[in-house]
Amino acid sequence: MKKLGLFILICSAIVMGTISAHAADVIKVGVPLAMTGPYTDTGDNYWKGIKMAIDEINAAGGLLGKQLDPVRFDTQEFAPERVMQGADYLCGQEKVDSVHAGWAGWGQDVRAYGKYTAPFFADDGSQAAVDVFREDPKKYANIFQLTDTDINQATSMFNVLMALPHDYPNKKVVIINADDAWGMGVGDTLEANFKKEGWEVALREVVPYGTREWGSIMTRVRRIKPAIIHVEIVSAPEVITFFRQFMRTPTPSILSYGYSIVPREVVQTMGKEADGLIGEVPTAMPTPEAPTPEAQAWVERFTGIWKHQPQAGSWAAYSGVKAWAAAVVAVGDEKNHAAVAKHISTEGYKGETGWWKWDEDNVMRGGGDVPFGHYQVQNGEMVTIFTDPPVKPYKDYKFITPRWIK
Repeated sequence: MKKLGLFILICSAIVMGTISAHAADVIKVGVPLAMTGPYTDTGDNYWKGIKMAIDEINAAGGLLGKQLDPVRFDTQEFAPERVMQGADYLCGQEKVDSVHAGWAGWGQDVRAYGKYTAPFFADDGSQAAVDVFREDPKKYANIFQLTDTDINQATSMFNVLMALPHDYPNKKVVIINADDAWGMGVGDTLEANFKKEGWEVALREVVPYGTREWGSIMTRVRRIKPAIIHVEIVSAPEVITFFRQFMRTPTPSILSYGYSIVPREVVQTMGKEADGLIGEVPTAMPTPEAPTPEAQAWVERFTGIWKHQPQAGSWAAYSGVKAWAAAVVAVGDEKNHAAVAKHISTEGYKGETGWWKWDEDNVMRGGGDVPFGHYQVQNGEMVTIFTDPPVKPYKDYKFITPRWIK
């Protein structure tokens, strides 16, 4: 019995040693993204960028000689308890050394991941998330936003709508948005900006996800005949059905989809049918022609892997992984979370279009090397027609009057 016990102990030690050696060769990376629910398509955008960055780092020998191991968690619809479960699982149980999310909770994610120390990157675009950060910047020093707030993004949308080379037939606008934090933030900001400029907000509708029948709203839209219709619902089925029902008897309106244009399924499903739609992409990688040779090479790599142009979120999430990895190399220890976070916030990251520099709120503000991109669907693909701030046309790409406006 003693020999058997000794044999078991030796085997256990060998197994544990193997596990420990394996663990020492791997750096776990948390990836909380929506894999089910209305945000699934957007979650897929982010995952493609994150996976691309991880694969590149691993193919080049890893980070500090260790392979990155993504650990995924389905955030579903970002209910506060679900966001907290993700943080406790990834940081508390799996002991990841960084977390790379897309949309992640509009503030509850800051509280959830601020309980831990691993650098956390989100693409919330939420003033609510910034407000939570400001409650205790030292406590939340590990939280980094990859894009500007809903308020600034909506203001950018408004500025570009006012800059379009188009003669509006009236000053009436219809605003339709989802009943989530993002939709409300964008809708409220647009409404305030339009009213400030003397426009009439002739209709403001807040709708739930899952809306597919637009008959009653369309009846009012056709009665109003607005110059602009803005739809802010980041889910492909809703915005596809809205467009197709609108096109049965279209009004001579610019149809602005804001961030709703982002899910790849929108353009992939409609193709040239969607020509004329305009939308906005934060922290954008302009396409089809990128602004620098390095950016163009990135677009070509992305397109080669995924067989389509990058959508919003892909490049931002990719850059978050690369910014964290560069900081880990500079610090020399992925476990020194505080030093890694400090390096990111103070030194920034040199990306494909130039410098990513986080502000005092650890937010990547729009402008400079990382602008907002404004797109129009042309020939079945999204084409950058403006960047902002400041508002300016992008290269030689032009806005084309939609076919439904005679």
